[in-house]
Amino acid sequence: MPRKPFVGGNWKSNGTVDSARALCASLTGAGVAAWRNKVDVVISPIAPQLGLVGKFVKKSLIRIASQNVSASGEGAFTGEISAGQLKDAGIQWTLVGHSERRTKYGETDAITADKVEKCQAAGVGVIFCIGEQLSERESGKTDEVNKRQVDAVLDKIKDWKKVVIAYEPVWAIGTGKVATPEQAQDAHAAIRKLIASSVSEEVANAVRIIYGGSVTPENAKDLIAKPDIDGFLVGGASLKPTFTQILAAAGPSAMTTSWPKYQEKLEKEGLNESAIKAFKYNYRMLVCKSDMMIPESKLDPVDSLPDYESLKVKPDPKLLKQTVILKLNGGLGTGMGLEKAKSLLEVTDGNTFLDLIAKQVESMKSEFKVKDLKFMLMNSFATSKDTLEALAKYKELGTGEDLEFVQNKAPKVDASDFSPAVWSKDPSHEWCPPGHGDLYPAMVGSGTLDKLLKKGFKYMFVSNSDNLGATMDLNILTHFAQSGAPFMM
Repeated sequence: MPRKPFVGGNWKSNGTVDSARALCASLTGAGVAAWRNKVDVVISPIAPQLGLVGKFVKKSLIRIASQNVSASGEGAFTGEISAGQLKDAGIQWTLVGHSERRTKYGETDAITADKVEKCQAAGVGVIFCIGEQLSERESGKTDEVNKRQVDAVLDKIKDWKKVVIAYEPVWAIGTGKVATPEQAQDAHAAIRKLIASSVSEEVANAVRIIYGGSVTPENAKDLIAKPDIDGFLVGGASLKPTFTQILAAAGPSAMTTSWPKYQEKLEKEGLNESAIKAFKYNYRMLVCKSDMMIPESKLDPVDSLPDYESLKVKPDPKLLKQTVILKLNGGLGTGMGLEKAKSLLEVTDGNTFLDLIAKQVESMKSEFKVKDLKFMLMNSFATSKDTLEALAKYKELGTGEDLEFVQNKAPKVDASDFSPAVWSKDPSHEWCPPGHGDLYPAMVGSGTLDKLLKKGFKYMFVSNSDNLGATMDLNILTHFAQSGAPFMM
């Protein structure tokens, strides 16, 4: 059975009542659906705020953990909080053995063992922290250190369901350095193997081993993808609203939970393979919150650009017979409330955008003295019928597949949990045109690209149907053909 991801947020000695309230609001507000019921979440505020923070998250599934617990019971132990007192106060978890307790406050393996024993007796869950110093990693002692720290508590643990092991390489805590996913996986696998040999295979397969050490929304996805990493213990990043992105990354992705529903819906609608692949790629980028911006470091500087007035080309009219003039007429706005494509709106003197486009094409044929200048539209399911009816009076443009190809349709996505949107009153509202980025998948999937290539077309002039200023220029077409460039704008 899969281990349910576990994420702890260790606030350390940080925060005020106001900041705690704000953090809890971010954890219980919009976006929770991305990880609710999919990830066990525990947060560790400072001791004076344990009860207050508990009230802030009372209506959620988030649990509260103490950052420390006494190795003693109740009694004359000034400043200590016993496991029994945590239990009595409704605190279900506590950290034990954190590196800062070990290195700054002398918490030895023997002390961690006493604390674990007290927690087991009281029924308080333990997030047991282990990990090596940088010098120990560099000398190849990572597994040796982890084994020593785990061995110290093994005979104290009777209920493994109350234990989560947090591997935190000390050199990566709060430093900005992070173990690579491969380094973390190796350590986690060794810990699981240790428990299998020292306790049982059953316990080893069930116990959750989480990673801590400069976890961020950016590296969480790669770490959680490893088979023996079951979540995170997050320090500084848990004090930021983006902690929710780490929680979302830790849980089963929407690609796992929702994609099969999309696959079924797309296939039932009869969409082709290119359309399904294109939507799947875009959906994956959405749910993974991928940054689609091209970093500046990947861009080459442009020292100069050719000036139109200085182009020294002899216009070649023969190229027009190899060129398709394409207007994008998908009507994305029809998926956001518009009843028809913008191109059907009147522009001037009773002429719509489509009327003016048809007249522009006729003018180009006359200007370039090319009777068979190829013109096409990329319509959508929302614009095809009305557009073809409006252009029926312009016989010279062409008809049917000779005039248009219909772009794919994309299912709308419910923003709350990334599942397929449902509109039972009118299922057509569950779909929308996918936008201009669908040009290539639509041409491939519809067979239009193959048809045009077989007919000898090599170039395509593409512009929006509501951009009347974008018209074919033979000088630019000739320059483009001579340049050998794959794309020009």
